[in-house]
Amino acid sequence: MTDTFAKWKKAAHLLPKGLAVVDPEGTIQFVNMAWARVATMHGLSPLWDRPGINLIRHFKDSIYDHKPFIRKLWLDLKCILDGSSTYYSAEIHSPGHATRWYLIEAVPITSEEILPVGGMLLVSSDITVYKELEVQLQTALAQVRTLHGLLPICAVCKKIKEEEEQWSPIEEYLIKHTHAEFTHDICPDCIRLLYPKYSSILDRLDKPSGD
Repeated sequence: MTDTFAKWKKAAHLLPKGLAVVDPEGTIQFVNMAWARVATMHGLSPLWDRPGINLIRHFKDSIYDHKPFIRKLWLDLKCILDGSSTYYSAEIHSPGHATRWYLIEAVPITSEEILPVGGMLLVSSDITVYKELEVQLQTALAQVRTLHGLLPICAVCKKIKEEEEQWSPIEEYLIKHTHAEFTHDICPDCIRLLYPKYSSILDRLDKPSGD
């Protein structure tokens, strides 16, 4: 049994995700290296990176208990430990200039032989890259919505009226609201209008080669 437990702990330390085992009373019994590393990185050591800390008591007595999220987290974890809930997940972020996002998941530890909950397994996954992609997608969608619908455009100069009642050239408007870049050319109709002496060249280019 001891060898099996040692192998289990070794495997848990190799996981890239943070892992914590909590007993039925809410006390941390084990954390893997990834969990401890993240805790230390965010200045939570030694409170979070070692066994012996009672999560339920910590959240209850926390100076942040007045925050709705912390109180909800405390109640949700209690529901996992008392068996009234079988799964919990929440996205949390670390404050500071280099914000990182984590997905926290909790499941009860049970077995077929032991019906009462024997504790709780907490898993922490770094989802920062996915949250950054989500922000980029939301920005892109906002840009698409901006260009959706009727745009008030001047019938003469073709400037577009924005929400601030400001008239912007169409190139400036599209650069501001999309990722488009512009290069300028001149179409055949404008060449014929502005440079009629070149019209004959365009006419020859427009004719089929067999004519």
